[in-house]
Amino acid sequence: MSSGFRFCLVALTVALTCLTAHAFAKKPAELWSFFYYDGTTFVAGRPAQLTPFVAVRAGFLPVVETREERIKEVKMPEGTGALVGICYVQSYGGKLKPARGFHPVPMQEIDVTAAGAQSATSVQTDSNGYFVMVLPPGSYRVGNQQLEVQIEKGKTNFIPVRVGKRMVD
Repeated sequence: MSSGFRFCLVALTVALTCLTAHAFAKKPAELWSFFYYDGTTFVAGRPAQLTPFVAVRAGFLPVVETREERIKEVKMPEGTGALVGICYVQSYGGKLKPARGFHPVPMQEIDVTAAGAQSATSVQTDSNGYFVMVLPPGSYRVGNQQLEVQIEKGKTNFIPVRVGKRMVD
C-alpha cells in the first residue's frame, strides 16, 4: 500500500470523526428554550429582533435578555426553582384605530409571599418590566392581586402581573 494512499485514508478518517463529533455537539444557544410575553401570556419561541425574551435551561437560572449572544450561564442553587414574571399595564382603546397591547412597568416592586407566611419578599422589575426570583419549592402569592404560583425544584414558572389598565380614546 503506498504512503500517499495511507495518508488519504488517515485524513479521511480524521475528517469523518471530526464531522461526526461536530454534528452531535449542540451550540450553547440550542440548549436554551426561549419565551416572550405577547400581551396575554408567555409564548415559546423567539420574538422580534431586540424584543426582550426569557431564556430557560434546565438547572440554570432563567435569563431576561434582548440578544442571544449575551446569555450568561449561572447554575440554579440546589433544591430551588425559579419564578419569572413581567409587570405590565394593559392598554385598550382608540376611536380612530382600535389597539390592544401592553406597556412594561420598569423598576416596580413586586411582593412575593410564601403560603402561610406573614412577611413578604420583594423583587424589583428590570428596565423591561421583567423579574426573576429563585425560591425554595412551595406555594407563593405574587403581587397585589395575590396571584398563586407553585414552585417546583429545578423548574421555572412564568407569571404575568398586571398592575393597571389604560383606556385610550
